[in-house]
Amino acid sequence: EARLEQIIVDFWEKRFDVLVCTTIIETGLDISNANTLIVDRADSYGLSQLHQLRGRVGRGRERAYAYFLYPAEKPLGEVALERLKAVAAHNELGAGMQLAMKDLEIRGAGNLLGGEQSGHIQGVGFDLYIRLVGEAVAEYRGEAEEKAAEMKIELPVNA
Repeated sequence: EARLEQIIVDFWEKRFDVLVCTTIIETGLDISNANTLIVDRADSYGLSQLHQLRGRVGRGRERAYAYFLYPAEKPLGEVALERLKAVAAHNELGAGMQLAMKDLEIRGAGNLLGGEQSGHIQGVGFDLYIRLVGEAVAEYRGEAEEKAAEMKIELPVNA
């Protein structure tokens, strides 16, 4: 533990320029002079891990770079490809919410009331899904109030 701390302090105080480490770096170290990150086997990380790792660089005034590497000799799985594409697409400041929604889309929100915790809500959208679950719970408890739903239909035709 003391040796690890000394290595981090040495890197922070610029006694050396390169820090090679495992995912321990994602635990929240804030080293503002770190401006380049190289992640090997990025295909095996989750979306939140990739976002967290990417956030470890670029905390200073200099532009930062994050390189996510994966083996070229074998094809990426569909989910791994989606995660890497999401991290590449959402690289602006404050992109955490967009990545969280993409993660929810990739993994699915699940069935909140049943035993299954997997599934996809992309067909109806997250907001409508949450509203429908709330209405179902209220109806089950007998708390649902009957009110006429307002409806508006717009058709792309001239009539």
